[in-house]
Amino acid sequence: LKGAQARGLEVISITDHNTVDAYDELAKAQVGEYFKGRIIPGIELNTKILNVPIEILGYGIDTAVMKELLKSVYPPAEERNRIEVKRLYDKCIAAGLQLDEECLERYDPSGFASKFIQAEIKKHEENKKLIDEEVWGDSKIFYRKYMSNPEGPLYVEMDDLVPDFQTAANLVRKSGGLVFLPHIFEYRQNAGKILKFILDNYKIDGIECYYTTFSDEQTKKVLNLCRERKLYVSGGSDYHGRAKPDVQMGIGHGNLNIEDN
Repeated sequence: LKGAQARGLEVISITDHNTVDAYDELAKAQVGEYFKGRIIPGIELNTKILNVPIEILGYGIDTAVMKELLKSVYPPAEERNRIEVKRLYDKCIAAGLQLDEECLERYDPSGFASKFIQAEIKKHEENKKLIDEEVWGDSKIFYRKYMSNPEGPLYVEMDDLVPDFQTAANLVRKSGGLVFLPHIFEYRQNAGKILKFILDNYKIDGIECYYTTFSDEQTKKVLNLCRERKLYVSGGSDYHGRAKPDVQMGIGHGNLNIEDN
C-alpha cells in the first residue's frame, strides 16, 4: 500500500491466487494511513480452457462470501503446490532431464513449482541440450511453453485440482463480482483459440487490455474487441512482490501507463 501511494496510483486491486486472505489483513489495518486511493476487492482464480491452465480475475467481490465459497473448490495453496511439484519432477525424469534426487526435500511449497524446478534443471548443464534457450533463461516461459501447454514436453495434468471455467466464474458471480480475462497473450500459441472459445461459450464482463508484455498491436486488438462486445476494460502490472522482482507496481517492466478510467 505504501508502494502504491508512492507510485501515485489512485485505483488498485489485490488479486492473489485462489485466496482473499489479504483483505482480512486490510480489515485490521488503518488503510488510509498507507494508501489514499481506492481498493477494488479482487481475486485471481486458476481454471482451465481447452486443457490449458489459465486464470480469471474477479473484481468487486464480497471477500467474505468468496472466502467461504473457495473452501469447497480449491485445496490449500501449499498442498496444491506440493502435488504439482512432484508431478513436474516425475515428468522431467521421464523426459530424460537430470535433477538432484533430494531436490523435492528442499522445495518450499509457498513458492511456484515451475520456478523451483526450472532452477533445479539449470543446475545440470547437460540439460541444456533438452531445453529451448528461451525456456532455459526464463521460468515464466518454462511454465507457459512447457508446463501448462498441453502440447508441451513437460505438461502437468492438474484437472483434479483446478475447476473448470464455469465453476470458477460462478464463484465470482456468487460473491457479487465481475469476471475479467487477464493477460490473454501470455498463453502464447494457445491465446487465440482460448480467447475465441471463451467468447463463444461463456459470459465475461471485461478483458485486461493493458499488460506489461503486450505489444501495441495486441493491446489494440483486445481494446477493439471490448468496444465491439461492450465489455469493460482493465489493466494490470501483475506485480508479485519478491516473486517477480523485475515487475514494478503499476508500471510492470516500466512500459505501462494505465489511465484511472
